[in-house]
Amino acid sequence: MGIDRYLYRPYARAPGVEKVYEKISGRHFERTSIVAGQVNREFIAPMIYKESMTRDFFVEWFKTQLLPALKTPHVIVMDNASFHPKIDTFSYLYHLIPQI
Repeated sequence: MGIDRYLYRPYARAPGVEKVYEKISGRHFERTSIVAGQVNREFIAPMIYKESMTRDFFVEWFKTQLLPALKTPHVIVMDNASFHPKIDTFSYLYHLIPQI
């Protein structure tokens, strides 16, 4: 999940003090991103970072933050985001998952 700064241009060409909320094209602003796991409505292994999420970045977070935070066996559910690893990547990571 990413949060962009300056999502609106205050006042733009609106009359008076009315604010205009519209995408600002052609300009890049700082982006703050958040990644975390969730177990029983509680966030685990949260991480805030300034880059965009990539597959390599996600796999590194998965190995170094999420897996160590899971103390007991869990089912891990992910959507089909482009940066989520494919099956072949998970077969590589399988040996890192604690076996109980």
